[in-house]
Amino acid sequence: MKKLFIALIIVITITSFSVAVYFGFRNKRGVPVEVEEAVKSFLDVPFIDRDIELSEGLDLSFWDTRSSQEIELLYQVMILPRPKPRKNEVVLTVKTKAFHSKENIYFYIEWEDDTEDRFIDINKFSDAGALMFPLNEEIRPSSLMMGFLGRANIWHWKASRDSEFWLNETGFPKTYTDFYYPFEEEELFVVSRIQSNSAVSDLVAADVGTVTPKPVQNVEGRGVYENGVWKVVFRRALEAPDPEVDAGFNLKERVAAFAVWDGSKGDRGGRKSITDWVDLVIE
Repeated sequence: MKKLFIALIIVITITSFSVAVYFGFRNKRGVPVEVEEAVKSFLDVPFIDRDIELSEGLDLSFWDTRSSQEIELLYQVMILPRPKPRKNEVVLTVKTKAFHSKENIYFYIEWEDDTEDRFIDINKFSDAGALMFPLNEEIRPSSLMMGFLGRANIWHWKASRDSEFWLNETGFPKTYTDFYYPFEEEELFVVSRIQSNSAVSDLVAADVGTVTPKPVQNVEGRGVYENGVWKVVFRRALEAPDPEVDAGFNLKERVAAFAVWDGSKGDRGGRKSITDWVDLVIE
């Protein structure tokens, strides 16, 4: 009886070991999991015989008649500064609309924000929104970082820059006397001051940490804050002024990614929310 019991223990041990070895061999590259296929987002860019002069406003009555595509935003966690912990956060989304007039192309983005952050101060950051377009025809697998592993043209609107350009309000903090040069306005040759000709920075990126203003700024933009919602319109000539550094809209695969910064939550630089690629259907 004792020998039978020992034999049974040996059989069970050998069987268990064999099953473990088999399972380990079958899954030596990891346990297979079911991955949901990402659902592509599309944004229609129809032709409309109309042009909007942003100096006269965003023409919201027109945009309200256009259908929108709502796209989920994901927080960028790949590079510093990483996001601060957020409790009870709802999924952020951005509403997008677009059209072209054969002369110009327009993009409209809208997102909810509890606070209107227009001015920069100590530990205070501006709200912002941006569009990114790849400059290479090869589409990168993800847009988690703007300019990641490929050249990209980025249109970056900032609420602080919008106030300075459209409303002539700088909001510079005056915490101490040497925070800014007091005679800057009297200089004949200003070399350190950024000359803004738009509320949008027209940028180029080739890799992480390489975002650079273009020598020629070609993008206009304007935003308004209403009832806890930012509404921003971007405008540029439909034809790329310089195909080497300006987004083209006549490629076989035309895509864009959208990003949003919430200044009151500490967003700035790489700390932002961003969408994956969105296919542009230009008619």
